[in-house]
Amino acid sequence: MSADAHGHDNEAFDVAAVFQEGLAQADQEEAMLNVMLAGRPGAGKSTLVNAIFGERIAPVGTGAPVTQKINAYRRPHLPVTVYDTPGYELGKSPKEVAGYFLSQIRKEVTTQGSEIHFALYCSLIANKRVEQFEADLVRALAGEVHTAFVLTQCLDKESQEVIDLRAHLDSRKLPIVENRPFPVLAEEKLLTFSGQSILVKQFGLEDLLRALTRVLPAAQKRTLVSRQRVNLELKVKEANAIVAETALKASAIAAVPIPLYDIGPLSALQVAMFARITRVMGFSIEPKSLAAACTAVIGVGTAARTASSLLKLALPLVGSVVNATVAGSTTYAMGTAYVKACEGLLRLQIAGVPIDQDDIIGALVREWKKAR
Repeated sequence: MSADAHGHDNEAFDVAAVFQEGLAQADQEEAMLNVMLAGRPGAGKSTLVNAIFGERIAPVGTGAPVTQKINAYRRPHLPVTVYDTPGYELGKSPKEVAGYFLSQIRKEVTTQGSEIHFALYCSLIANKRVEQFEADLVRALAGEVHTAFVLTQCLDKESQEVIDLRAHLDSRKLPIVENRPFPVLAEEKLLTFSGQSILVKQFGLEDLLRALTRVLPAAQKRTLVSRQRVNLELKVKEANAIVAETALKASAIAAVPIPLYDIGPLSALQVAMFARITRVMGFSIEPKSLAAACTAVIGVGTAARTASSLLKLALPLVGSVVNATVAGSTTYAMGTAYVKACEGLLRLQIAGVPIDQDDIIGALVREWKKAR
């Protein structure tokens, strides 16, 4: 510890440590998300949920059905539990089947103090119609939990098949999410016609996710947005909300103007904001690399020196005192620049381009220079 010219003690400001604390805070802002899958065997339930989260959560089968009973699938680093239900038991009514599925899943989630947050009912577009049993099952499920009706393995969301099925479902007046089905192709597909190959790209998942975020509680919404891997728009929107919230807190910290050498709490708030944005954007990269990149860009040293670096990255610092306006506007400028840098990097990562610490540093420097 050392004293500055004004007699104030300055402790070393550990950017990496504060960044890790911000990640921990972001984790606490999330909550376990419980997802139920239903539909006929082979309807693409596992493929759908794996595509949403960008990793193999549920097994995908070919031929014989994978799921013979209700299975709970989890990954240790992912606050999501997927409950995959089996095919329908003959001799049972739709209401009985729905009641059994819901009661069995609720036995587990209730012990965790949680609930089923939404269900995805999957139906192959190739089936061309929805049987009465399916319609009654969906109606029973939707009466208890938010249920999205997903038309899987669609090759064209504007096809006559989709139009006809939409009309068919409209006529049944099912109480499903947004009162409409969601045509989806969860995985891109290569088609061959007359010796020529056509690649049909993935579609429909972004629309489905937007709809789901509208029915979820705040904590589960944050989990879905940060952990899904298909809708970047949702991530950016949530990240910008963090920026706005942090800017208000920064203004409050400096409501009474504070001298530069006393600005450690503001610096910590800003670094924690970077970490929370990082979690929401959902990089598949070691958090330590991101923390190291931030450290390299803003510099490490005493709280005062780091604060000065942070502030000057976005706005010129006037004098040696920071007031509420400077603190809030600077934090906002830094946050939006960080979001833009993360957005650009994540677009590359989603496209399959590997990124490393140097890429992160370069992106941060470019965006923060623009913010000045």
